Formats: sequence, structure tokens, C-alpha cells
Amino acid sequence: MSRIIRRTLLASTVAAAAAMALAGCSLADANATGGGNPADGTVYFGVSAAQTGQYAQYGEQFKQAFDLAVEQVNAAGGIDGHPVALKYEDSQSDPKQSVTVAQKFVNDPEVILVFGDYSSAASIPASPIYTAGKLLQYGFNNSNPDFTDKGTQYQWSSSTTTSDTYTWTADYIKKQGVDSVGVSYLNTSDWGIPAYQAFKAEAAKVDLKITAAEAVDPTSDDYRPSLTKAVAGHPEAFVHIGYGPDAAKLVTQLRAIGFDGTFYGGQDEQSFDGTPDAAGSIIGAQFVQTNPDPAVQAFVKAFTQKYPDDADVTNFEAGAYDALKIAVAAAKAGGTTREGILKGFGEIKDVPSVVYGSVTFDPTTRRILNPQFTPTILKDGKWVAYNG
Repeated sequence: MSRIIRRTLLASTVAAAAAMALAGCSLADANATGGGNPADGTVYFGVSAAQTGQYAQYGEQFKQAFDLAVEQVNAAGGIDGHPVALKYEDSQSDPKQSVTVAQKFVNDPEVILVFGDYSSAASIPASPIYTAGKLLQYGFNNSNPDFTDKGTQYQWSSSTTTSDTYTWTADYIKKQGVDSVGVSYLNTSDWGIPAYQAFKAEAAKVDLKITAAEAVDPTSDDYRPSLTKAVAGHPEAFVHIGYGPDAAKLVTQLRAIGFDGTFYGGQDEQSFDGTPDAAGSIIGAQFVQTNPDPAVQAFVKAFTQKYPDDADVTNFEAGAYDALKIAVAAAKAGGTTREGILKGFGEIKDVPSVVYGSVTFDPTTRRILNPQFTPTILKDGKWVAYNG
């Protein structure tokens, strides 16, 4: 483990411990009330997300989808006649900030559930705070298995795990007739490293040779030394395990050093989609904007009408939209208190979903049952289903 990672983990642990120590009687007060409706009957959900910083684009995507879903829910009568509203806090998707945000939400008795954070790295350090406050932490975008595996009954997620995603990726690449790949992965203990380990294990099972694997810094601007090492063994294709912004820089530099094999990586987000060298990239997706399903197309139409400058609707918007609707379904099933919505999450079944079709949680793992992936390819700046 690098010194940078050790310092990050230590800082996160210290921040969480400090926030827990500050909780004191305020936690007891929140637990005593159980959260719930204020005098005007409004049902409040919290949102811990980046409004500033390097992940702010994701926070904006989430907000757009949340706000659309809230409008639709309230137009349909809210939760048993009670309007729904959101309280936003800027975590910058940073572990130190997310812990502070968690404490604020726990101490607010009106908030019965919190969405977020964008990254598992920011969510996991805050989990002890939410657990102590008996406040459900819905990490709908958190793919690190540890978010729920090491959490308590208060951590739930509708995201596929990195293990699911990169096991599928290795299987899919092998089925395409590829025998060897070079790999780069984010050098982060909370996401990149376990994701790579899942890919590596499945690659070994299916006899997909990894010619070289290089850990990279997600904040770097120069990946060429690592990429040169990763392709030295002349792999047929290349896999990057990371986010969209780092993948955008990385794929451009990969092409610049002369590698012309298929790139498996990236995300459906602006910086990657707009990168010319990213054309032809392939990933497994849960949401595809061009899906002809009527529910998907109704969502896409509503979103683009509300936000006419955002023609591209991605998994990030779809996931947030789904999450709000799922939380509403849980509150209707169990009640509009912290205890009630937690109960509801364990009871809801077949909730309509624009990402998966429908969602049912496994109450033991607190993850959705039977997630599916669709191969997609980036063409002309848009991801489309791929049958190649």
C-alpha cells in the first residue's frame, strides 16, 4: 500500500472518529425522534454529493435527475399526499467532507434518508455516522462491494458491484476472441485495486492473458510511462479500470504512443464521450439511452424537455432518477420516518426502473437481485448497444 493511500485512509478514519465524538447528545436526539415529517408534512431526503471540486459534474447530473423525479412524484400526489423535497450538501465527494455532511444530516430530524455519495471512497468513511444516527445511507452509485459488505442494515445500493462489472468485462472480452490484454487501473484501495483483482481473477479463469498491469494515479496528467509498460507485451486489446475523466486523458495518450487495439473502458460522461480517441471504446452498461423500452423513452423525453441543453442522458442521471423513485416506494411501503423507510427497503419488490426494468433488493446483501449488462460502443460521441 502506498504512502498516499495510507495517509488518505488514516485521514478518513480520523475524520470519522472525530465526527462520531462530536455527535454526543445530538445523535441521541435524532434517534429519539426517528426522523420524520415536519409541521408542513414535507418528506425530506438528503443528498450528499459534489457540488464543487473535481467530481462536480456528477453532482450536477444527479441533481438534474433528482429534481425531475421529485417534480413527477409531487405531481402524482407525493407520498400519501405529503410532498417530497431534497436537502443538498456539498461533500466534494471527499472523505473528510462526506463525514461532516453525514453528521449534519444525522442531526437534522427532518431527513429520513440520504442519497450518496458519488464515490465509495467518500461514502464508506461516512457510514459509521449514518449507522449511529440510524439514518439510511442509500449509496445508489457505490459499486465497491465493501460499501454494503462491511456496512450495516443502514447501507443500501442499487449499483452493480465492481466485482460484477469486471467479472463480466473479462468474460465478454474473452468471448470476443481476444486472448491478451494490457491493463491500467486506478491505484485506490477503495475502488481501483479491488476492481482490478476481480478482473484479474476472472481473466485467469477464462484464460485471458494479462500481458502487463499498471496502477495509475487518477489525478495524473501524464500516463505515458505506465502505458508504455502496459503495452510492451503487445496485447490485442487494452482495459482501463477507472472513471471517465482519467480514461479520457489515458486513451488519448494510449493512441499517441501507437496502440490501436480495442479500448475497454471509460464512462458515459462528457469528458470521455467528447474525446476523439475514445471512439470505438466498449463497456458493459446498465442504461442505454436508445433502449426502445417505453419507460426508458418516457424518461429520456421528460429529461431532455426539462434540460434541453443536455441531449445525452447517461447512467448517472438514470441511476439517480431511479434512486429517488425507489426511496419513495420504500417510504410508501414502510412509512415516512427513518425506521419506516428502512423497513420499506426490505419489503419493496419489482419497483419500476429505467435502468434495470424493475428492482428488488436482496435484504441480506442490500443490493439488487440479478443485475444485467448490455455491451455498448461509443460512436459519434454516443453510446449505443453493440452486438459485435
